[in-house]
Amino acid sequence: MLNRIQNYWIPAFKDKTLNSIAKADLKNFSLSLAEKGLAPGSINKTMIAGKTALGWAYQEGMISVNPADGLLRFSGESKKRGVLTPQEAALVFGATWNDNRAYTANLLAITTGLRSGEVLALRKSDIGISENILYIRHSWAYTDGLKSPKNGEERKIPLLPEVREHLMELLKENPHEGDDPFIFYGASQDKPMCNRLMLEGLKEACRAAGIEPAGRGIVFHSHRHYYAARMADRMTAEQVSRITGHKSKAVFEEYADHIITENLEAAGAIGAEVFGNIIGFRKGA
Repeated sequence: MLNRIQNYWIPAFKDKTLNSIAKADLKNFSLSLAEKGLAPGSINKTMIAGKTALGWAYQEGMISVNPADGLLRFSGESKKRGVLTPQEAALVFGATWNDNRAYTANLLAITTGLRSGEVLALRKSDIGISENILYIRHSWAYTDGLKSPKNGEERKIPLLPEVREHLMELLKENPHEGDDPFIFYGASQDKPMCNRLMLEGLKEACRAAGIEPAGRGIVFHSHRHYYAARMADRMTAEQVSRITGHKSKAVFEEYADHIITENLEAAGAIGAEVFGNIIGFRKGA
């Protein structure tokens, strides 16, 4: 939410006082977001961020009228997020990547279903020492730093041996000193790389493979859908959700700890087969 305030609300309303904001300003603001290319869902989330603040200001007596009262949600068809086919994925990960961190981040995401914030938050201690396991303990946001994963639940996931090797390579490349460094290191020791680097690397690889990412709706989060779709062909939805961290139905909560060990082993074995076409075909560094 803070990102939306900083990226959209502050630039648009920095010269206005709270009392001077009118409903017409909010309507025009929502239209400007659409002109920037934001999907209806993103527009509504952005509007909620500011409307919440305005509602609080009204309740506290800071403004006499809440201009957001009665403001309708932005309607329209949301853009569908694109997903690569297995053949396309092989071409993308076989293309030349100019940054090892971008390549490894995308490879990790498509073979584990991790969210971008979970990828960026990974540190040396999150890699299993004697087993091909990755511990998901945090997520990273540039406004908040390290925080709990989405849904507030830590988990562990299977890590393909080939992907583990790439992570270890990044640790060796890391120019920063420290006992527990970020795997996807950034310009300073206390922050990982910018998430935009992951997306730009993906876009370049897609174009090199003859795929236009914008036209297809291919983004970093597409990897999460790819993973879920491929694994769902071989595992139950409940098993996949334990790996991806999707919130499961309450009925499964009672035996979550019991199912996870065998789930990890099964997912690791299946993942080796499912993602074999995109492992080990890298052409560039």
